[in-house]
Amino acid sequence: MKKFKFFVAITFLAITFLGCSSDSPSSSTSQWAMTAKVNGVQWEVNNAFNSNYATPSIYSYYPDADYIQLQGRYGGTFGINEIDLWIKRTDLQLGTYPVGPETDGVTTHIDLIDNSNSESENTLEGSITITEINTTTKVVKGTFNFTTSDDTFATPPVVNETITEGTFNYRYDTGEGKSSN
Repeated sequence: MKKFKFFVAITFLAITFLGCSSDSPSSSTSQWAMTAKVNGVQWEVNNAFNSNYATPSIYSYYPDADYIQLQGRYGGTFGINEIDLWIKRTDLQLGTYPVGPETDGVTTHIDLIDNSNSESENTLEGSITITEINTTTKVVKGTFNFTTSDDTFATPPVVNETITEGTFNYRYDTGEGKSSN
């Protein structure tokens, strides 16, 4: 019986002390591939496969040979809203890249896809800043912000969505997230 009580006491102490978090600052690694505030609402998202891998583009004007797509889907796999960021491979270097209607399908660009209504959101203006690239581990990190409108012909266009405090942390060119077709 003494062995049993000793075992229970040791197990309790091990769980108590090993299971506790330390008082040291937490790592800067996040479980989220992308974070942003969309009209003030915090989004913490991964791609549609719930990971931080870049995903193949479904758009022919953003071919995988020329672009890296970073997708953040709000609501998980079956979510209806997402932020898609395309980094042109020639822009895969530290720096800030402006985005707007003129960059759509041409160079590094970002879009908000809002499938909760029938209106298409078009990027008005913003920027993507690449802050870190690790070519060994194939990780790209950075920040972004932008605004969208569903009526870009209005003068001035009405801003429907304001995306601020955006961050991304994705693995690219790893072979993950590609369909087996």
